Amino acid sequence: MYRAAEAAMRRRTGTAMGLGENDLLALRFVLDQRAASIPVASKDITRYLGISSASTSVLLQRLEAGGFIERRESLTDRRSSEIVPTANAEGDTGPMLAVAQQHMAEATQNLTADEVRIVTRFLTTMKATVDQIGIA
Repeated sequence: MYRAAEAAMRRRTGTAMGLGENDLLALRFVLDQRAASIPVASKDITRYLGISSASTSVLLQRLEAGGFIERRESLTDRRSSEIVPTANAEGDTGPMLAVAQQHMAEATQNLTADEVRIVTRFLTTMKATVDQIGIA
């Protein structure tokens, strides 16, 4: 049930921003990687979403045309480009995500410290597991 509710929330957020679900997932990936200081190339998005390079190119063109990302020359590999979120992307998604995070934080206020640790460990493990499924 939670996964269905989360997917519906992603669709609503994407619709509000004028983005499809894969576009929003790719943008969220770019924003998260940027926050972790991890550079992103198009091949990373291809792998993350499990789509073709051609589909990734079209997706990136939409995000670039919408002002959500920029492609810059990679600092580590001059033959490739790095995908970075624009200030517009961070500004557009920031307030929407802040409200969602506030609501989710309120939903957890009655958890004990032990319950928070258990849930956090579970979700961290599930994320790591899910992120590796289908990646060669």
